[in-house]
Amino acid sequence: MRTPHADLHTGTHDPFHLPHESWRRLYGLACVRCRGGRGLRPGGHAYTQHADGGRLGWAVQICADCDHHSKSTDSKAS
Repeated sequence: MRTPHADLHTGTHDPFHLPHESWRRLYGLACVRCRGGRGLRPGGHAYTQHADGGRLGWAVQICADCDHHSKSTDSKAS
């Protein structure tokens, strides 16, 4: 089940207010979308806000289930 802001691909996040689970996703230890850990592969970038106002990019991972779902959603949109 997804909760608001569960998908770290959306928005820019304040690193001082992220829960431990979100850090696992930023470090690529869990899927950036669903928090799963099976079949992880590169999944783009998520961003956190730096204190000076800039954004920090994180190379995140995505699981096979979420990757498949996003590809089927993309193909329906085109």
